[in-house]
Amino acid sequence: MKNALKYLALESGLYIANSCRLGIDVELDLARLSSDSPLQTIFDVGANFGQTACRFAKAFPSAAICSFEPVPTSYSRLVEKVKSLPKVRTFNCALGEAVGTVQINIAASAGSCSIRSIKATLNSVDVSIQTLDNICDSNRIDVVDLLKIDVEGFELPVLRGASRRLSAGKVRYIYAECVLAPNAEMPHTSFFDLHNFLSERGFCFVSYYAESFDLRLGCALGNVLYAFRERLPGSVPGSIRNIS
Repeated sequence: MKNALKYLALESGLYIANSCRLGIDVELDLARLSSDSPLQTIFDVGANFGQTACRFAKAFPSAAICSFEPVPTSYSRLVEKVKSLPKVRTFNCALGEAVGTVQINIAASAGSCSIRSIKATLNSVDVSIQTLDNICDSNRIDVVDLLKIDVEGFELPVLRGASRRLSAGKVRYIYAECVLAPNAEMPHTSFFDLHNFLSERGFCFVSYYAESFDLRLGCALGNVLYAFRERLPGSVPGSIRNIS
């Protein structure tokens, strides 16, 4: 019966995968990895219109979510999107490695705005920038269970601004956008730079979640999940092997 269903699915252009397999659904993977200590604090850096905040609010209803979006027009839509979610708090600022003001380049697609140089910039605006460590200090947040970063190539400065908490082992999981083959037309953080940075700070690679592949550039874009090795559980539900 199982083989017959798989055959019918393939004939219909579908693929059936075991739900215990890593790399298909990040919410499911995080829920399994944190089953003994559920996520309580999530930082959504590069919140855009609140798409990820809504997903995480549904998947982790007990978690407090801090969403950061610096672009004023996007921030307005974010506030409207999450107004019915009491555990989501919004911040109209960017995160980086220093406190101050920074210029962000505005693109035709709101999700492509970046502090990095981007192709076809429409205009730019000055926005407030904070560090993750300072935000945590001022809001009395000790541990960030999940740090999601999608900031169009500015991921490493965000992480450098969390140096104290990273050094103290107070960030459990990091879910970040990256590109596998860097290209000047795509201002995204290199997977290899991200991997080296996190590996040196006690994190281990968990899984990769593919998003797109640009045939013209030969460039693959996706998100990666890392876990602080010392905080990994001894075992998890399903078939994931002990990776501690």
